[in-house]
Amino acid sequence: MNVRGAKRFAVRIGGVALSILAAGCSGSTGSLLATNTIPGTAQAASALSAHSSSKLYVSTLDGGSVVVYSTNTFTLLQTITDGVPRPGGVWADNRGVFYAVNVPDQSYQTSLPEYKPGAGAPFRTITNGIVNAGNVAVDSNENVYVTGVRTQDASIFLEIYPRGQMTPAETLTVPHTGLGAAAGLAFDATGALLVGESLFGKVKGAVYRLPAGSQTFTNLDLKKAPGGAIALDSAGNLYAGGNNSVVVYPPSSQTPARTIDVQQGVSAIAVDASGELYVGTFGAVAVYAPGAKKPTTSLSIPGHAGGLALSP
Repeated sequence: MNVRGAKRFAVRIGGVALSILAAGCSGSTGSLLATNTIPGTAQAASALSAHSSSKLYVSTLDGGSVVVYSTNTFTLLQTITDGVPRPGGVWADNRGVFYAVNVPDQSYQTSLPEYKPGAGAPFRTITNGIVNAGNVAVDSNENVYVTGVRTQDASIFLEIYPRGQMTPAETLTVPHTGLGAAAGLAFDATGALLVGESLFGKVKGAVYRLPAGSQTFTNLDLKKAPGGAIALDSAGNLYAGGNNSVVVYPPSSQTPARTIDVQQGVSAIAVDASGELYVGTFGAVAVYAPGAKKPTTSLSIPGHAGGLALSP
């Protein structure tokens, strides 16, 4: 990508203000449909069976590290600092490989390091196409999806890397209804990618759906979504978080069935297949038992939670 003449632009990723330098990113624009429904069955982004997730990865935007907790004992297992100077969105795939996007700071170039299970240093790092990046997701075929933001129109783009490739094969534009940024990614049971968007200056979020193999996004038209941090459980419930709450949508519903109030601003969420919810804020990750409105545990983290991921 050519960055000559690129402009610096202020955005917020994970609730933290960032100054980024954007290059022009070409891609096809998906059509926006007024309404759509959530598939009747869905799975958590980490594709875990009930109570099988043993590790919680938490990136700290301003802490320069990723901390790894046991979800069984809530003890600190590992701190990763190699390759993650400013980690934002994170993901753990079905093989246990861990991915962390480094979000922009004083330069335009960001990166995507990848770690083998239990490793403290990346085995490879993708930089080609990783510009103004914020979030990452990996599907069951090991294709990698990375989001970014254009300064020209504040739109969100999605880079798609085929399995094992270091260069994106496709760039798509995510529809948007206002100034915002992608705040979360997840896959439903059909393999469709969900992109959650938080809108700046508004207590509002939007979620778009991209079916597998398609270039067209549709708006789920969710009511009362407080932000774009998203996750799904194995029952098909969709969780959307932002500002000071997380709301839960039953399968095929566009209206939330319950609301979980959070004392601090929500920057990232994760949920396991049983419905245990993890909510990242500044300095902490709150853990909620399935169906609970109050946290049962709070995990301390060194800074602002940029992303959460569950792994076997």
